[in-house]
Amino acid sequence: MERFTTEFDQTLRHAWHLFTEGREIPRHDVPETIHRSWSRSREYGLNESARILFDPVPRARLRELSERHRILLEHVQPDMTRLFDTLDSRDWVLAFIEAEGCVVASIGGEKPDMRDVVTALRPGVNLSEHIAGTSGPGCALAEGRPVVVSGGEHFFEAIRRFSCAAVPVMSPEGRVAGVLNGSRCHDGRPMGIVEPLMLAARSIENRMVQALPDTTLIRLHCNPAFVASPLAGVVALSEHGTVLGATSYARHLLGLESNAAVRIDEVLDTTHTAMLDTLRATDTPARFWRHNGVGLHVQLMRRDTPRMYPAGTSHPAAEAAGQRPCFDRQASRSVWQAERVYAQGLPVLINGETGTGKEVLARHLHESGPRRHGPFVAINCSAIPTELIESELFGYEPGAFTGASRHGKPGKFEQANGGTLFLDEIGDMPLALQARLLRVIQERTVTRLGGTRLLQLDCALLCATHRDLKRCVQQGEFREDLYYRINGLSVTLTPLRAREDFDALIDALLDELGGADGRLRLDSASRQRLRRHRWPGNIRELQQVLRLGAALTHDGVIRLEDLPLDLAEPASDPIEPGLTLQSAERAAIAQALVRNGGNVSATARELGVARATIYRKLQQFGLELPRDTCAEGSD
Repeated sequence: MERFTTEFDQTLRHAWHLFTEGREIPRHDVPETIHRSWSRSREYGLNESARILFDPVPRARLRELSERHRILLEHVQPDMTRLFDTLDSRDWVLAFIEAEGCVVASIGGEKPDMRDVVTALRPGVNLSEHIAGTSGPGCALAEGRPVVVSGGEHFFEAIRRFSCAAVPVMSPEGRVAGVLNGSRCHDGRPMGIVEPLMLAARSIENRMVQALPDTTLIRLHCNPAFVASPLAGVVALSEHGTVLGATSYARHLLGLESNAAVRIDEVLDTTHTAMLDTLRATDTPARFWRHNGVGLHVQLMRRDTPRMYPAGTSHPAAEAAGQRPCFDRQASRSVWQAERVYAQGLPVLINGETGTGKEVLARHLHESGPRRHGPFVAINCSAIPTELIESELFGYEPGAFTGASRHGKPGKFEQANGGTLFLDEIGDMPLALQARLLRVIQERTVTRLGGTRLLQLDCALLCATHRDLKRCVQQGEFREDLYYRINGLSVTLTPLRAREDFDALIDALLDELGGADGRLRLDSASRQRLRRHRWPGNIRELQQVLRLGAALTHDGVIRLEDLPLDLAEPASDPIEPGLTLQSAERAAIAQALVRNGGNVSATARELGVARATIYRKLQQFGLELPRDTCAEGSD
């Protein structure tokens, strides 16, 4: 062992000498990953002889990092602790380093001679290559693969007494979420920690994918004996079969590129429905074939870990969304899915009535996604005259038409390059223009009106409509091929009259309007009146009503007389004269159900009774819910 170590160190010192002189290093004298990292460190302008300070970031920044990665750390720390407890020696310090290179969790280093290692791996220290040069964490982050860096392989002389092994942990989308690292004082012994680190990283990835809400989980392996083991790959599928998350091993088995959004039937020689039918019919793994002829054994998977962020509760994006009027608990699961689908480059179609917050959701998807640093460009397809919408979308060259700017003008597609284009009310786009829009989306190029030059496009697409596009397709008012091109995932926002958090939403808006003292409130009569209103303008209308009430109240309490006239007096649907009390009750319930689209909760709220009462009256009067609704699904 000592002889081998001496020879290794001599070879390494010779390789380093050649590197510093700019000469070629013999191929097998130093691993290629180390050589590349040395070169990057030199390009960063680092000096190997300089003193390296392992100063942590300020406490406020560390708290921000810890909060940002709170969910991730809840997945990481159990495996870190378990791994540390199984190590034969207390010579190790384990650490998790987030994707930007900052240590966010560490454990170990109980011996006095481990003080320097503990200092280098304490939370808040940045170990990315541009700061710490070649090290296990920095190199693994840069290479995206497991790395061992021993002694003299480090770039800085001051840390060549360390040895470290680092393994990337991949997010469900296939991006590097961070690295799991084990470090100790360098003594020439083999780094037997690599395999345990890889198993821990795989366990963390499995846990993250299993925690994705509202997905179907499958696990797969090329060997049926390992399908039910921790060595299997795990995939999370949407209800339509889109891969919303997968472990790195699953991506390897399926041949998926990082961050690639695909349907499972694009990878396996079966349909999503047929695969699930087969898997549900058996408890044993079933064999499916990739299109390249490779066979994989697949099994449905139960969720054996609690969800870390159930819909509407603790997922960070869902929490933020809960503060926005358009994200209610009913829609939060769909919003969360939309975030993931948009982040993977698929289009999202947002459905909802006017005023439900379609553009607010579109902006949220943009600002929480990978293109948040690019522009967000919105255009309302119903608000622009038919003769102008083409030039607005695609732009025009100088002199393209009478009245055109003599300088020409870039269209919305060009303006959205590097960011997101939001086509609001796309269902109102003229049919003749839809063909050109489809071509631009497919080819990702655009030609300005009056021009011939093809311009390359790089923008994500979000669309919204208040219309039933499927029905528009059936009636020949909307192109079927365009519909399927823009409908990667469909999200429907709940109309205000059907929202179960109506009172909480009112209180939140009152808090915003009330300012710092929060004195603004509704009396019981006005609150009851607001509950019974149908809100055709949805949240936008509610905001205007509350603003008016806030302006008219003299003591911070909004009363009926402070409401708009059409709200101050209760409106009622005409009921035929001469009806018995029972008939009038039947008619009132039937009309309320129609107004609320069959939603029993909203109907009960409007009529001021319990849901159970509505169900009892439905049975008593022999009423059925309006067609195309479902009592359970509507609530």
